[in-house]
Amino acid sequence: MEKSILEVQNLTKYYGKIKGIENVSISLSEGEIFGFIGPNGAGKSTTIRSIMNLINKTSGKVLIEGKEFDKNDVQIKEMIGYLPSEIYLYDDLTVREMLDYHEKFFKKAIHKRRNDLVKVLQLDESKKIEDLSLGNLKKLGIVLAFMHEPKILILDEPTSGLDPIMQNVFYDLLKDEKRKGTTVFYST
Repeated sequence: MEKSILEVQNLTKYYGKIKGIENVSISLSEGEIFGFIGPNGAGKSTTIRSIMNLINKTSGKVLIEGKEFDKNDVQIKEMIGYLPSEIYLYDDLTVREMLDYHEKFFKKAIHKRRNDLVKVLQLDESKKIEDLSLGNLKKLGIVLAFMHEPKILILDEPTSGLDPIMQNVFYDLLKDEKRKGTTVFYST
């Protein structure tokens, strides 16, 4: 039997009387790539933000390795790499400063992985975040999500803004993650 690493049970989110999502249930196994596909306004980002505890869900549960995901649980957060559809970072920092800052959140050594990702994605660490194009900002978001080698990647519109060549590089990164046993929740 495959091990369930991410389980969403009857997830519901209402904004007052307006339905965002209702009774969404998903179970992902270790090493699975799951495509979460739907038109704009279908509730994909609401589902992801609810899973990540970025917005309060109306009802339902999110389990990571069988344990309910509490927004204050640092151990579970360390298992997740998250790439939002829109990335907002400290504009006055350089890419290098942002990556250095992010790296300090983790006890394990992740600098080599960070450098490998920066090289593969051809990201200029000397640029200020405010000067990055949409594509380069997305590449920075990918590095931030992947660099600590999480067990679960939750990716909301990860290729928007990437040119076709970088999209292929990104897909190769996903294949590598799958080979390592990483579970990927991919919204598009």
